[in-house]
Amino acid sequence: MEGIFREFEDENALRSYPFAAGCVPPADQNAYIDEGVFIDAAIYPVNPVGTVYLSGISEEGVFSVSDDTGVIMSGTASGCSVEFFDTSGMSRHVGTLVASSHDSLEEFAGRGYERTYSKENSAFSSSCVFPIVIDGVTSISVGGSSKVSGSVSFENSPEDEVRVSSSDLGNGNRSLRFDVLPRPGTEDGASIKRILCVVDGQTPFRISRLSYNVVMLKLYGIDKSSVCSAAHREDGFEMADTCECRPKLPSGSELPEAYEMVEVYIPPDDTGEEGGIPEGAENAFFLVVPNVVGYDNPISITLEDGVVSPKTDDAEVVVDGNSAELADGEITDTVTSKGIVIQVPGLSGGES
Repeated sequence: MEGIFREFEDENALRSYPFAAGCVPPADQNAYIDEGVFIDAAIYPVNPVGTVYLSGISEEGVFSVSDDTGVIMSGTASGCSVEFFDTSGMSRHVGTLVASSHDSLEEFAGRGYERTYSKENSAFSSSCVFPIVIDGVTSISVGGSSKVSGSVSFENSPEDEVRVSSSDLGNGNRSLRFDVLPRPGTEDGASIKRILCVVDGQTPFRISRLSYNVVMLKLYGIDKSSVCSAAHREDGFEMADTCECRPKLPSGSELPEAYEMVEVYIPPDDTGEEGGIPEGAENAFFLVVPNVVGYDNPISITLEDGVVSPKTDDAEVVVDGNSAELADGEITDTVTSKGIVIQVPGLSGGES
C-alpha cells in the first residue's frame, strides 16, 4: 500500500484520522498509538449504542472495538489491515481498520502486552462509522443453540411445545408469532390416573375397547329383542308340565366363565412405561352402550345427581372478643357426589 494513496496520507498526516479530532493520547505511554500507523477505517456496527472506539489490544494481538454497551467486535491483523467480526455469535463482518504498511501493523500489534483505551483516546471519526440499524428480529436462538441469521424456517409437530406461525400484515410486511403450548401436569393428589374395567366370573356382561379411552359394555347372548320378549312373556301362551312325578327342568343354561380387562391411563405417557399414549386421554373416560351392526344393546347408562346430606354434627363456633359466630358453611348441608346407574330396562328387578 506504500505510496498508493500518498495524497490521502499527506492530507491526514497532521490529523488523528481515522480517529476523531480531539482524541487525547492515553496516560500509559506503552499504549500510545504512533502517528501514521493507521490511515483509514470503515466500521459498520449493527445497532450500536453511543460512541464506537478502539477499546483494547490483547497480548496475542487481538483488536477490540466497543460502544457504550461493551465490546461489540474484534479482529486480528492480517497483512496491512484488521478485519473485524461482531461478537453476537453470528460472526458478521462489521469493519476494517487499514494500516500504512504490513510492517508497521505487525510491529504495533505484536508488542506482546495488553493495552486498553477509552473513548477519549481512540473514538473513531464520524466519517469512518456507518451504523447499520435493524428493527425487529435480528437473529433466533432456540433451546440455547447458537444464533441463526439469514433464511430461517420452522417445522411444527404435535409434540412441539412452541408453535410458530407467520401471517401477511397487508402492508408488505410479515409477522412471526410464537405460541407456547403448555402441557399441564397431573397433580399427585386425589386425581384419577388409571381406570380398570374388569369382567370376571359367571356374568353376562362383556366389555371391549372402541378407542383408547372409550369402552363399550354389552350383554353376552342377550340383545334388546330377547329382553322385550321376556318382558312380555305373559302376553303369550306358556306350556306347563303338570306331572309331578317328573323332575323340574332347569329354567335356563348356566353362563360361561369370562375374564376381560380394559385399562386406560389418563395422563400423557411420553415413554409408554405406564401403558398410555403420549397425548394422554384428554382427561376423559367414556363408558358407552351403543347399538352396533347385528346387535341391539339393551343396557342403559344414566347419571344420578347427588342427594342432600344433612349436617348432623355440632356446629363450629368462632369466638371473636365478646362475640361468637358460626363458622362459614356450618349451616349449609352438603351434597353427595353423582352416581352412575347401569340397568336393563324391561327386566323386573334385573331378572329375566
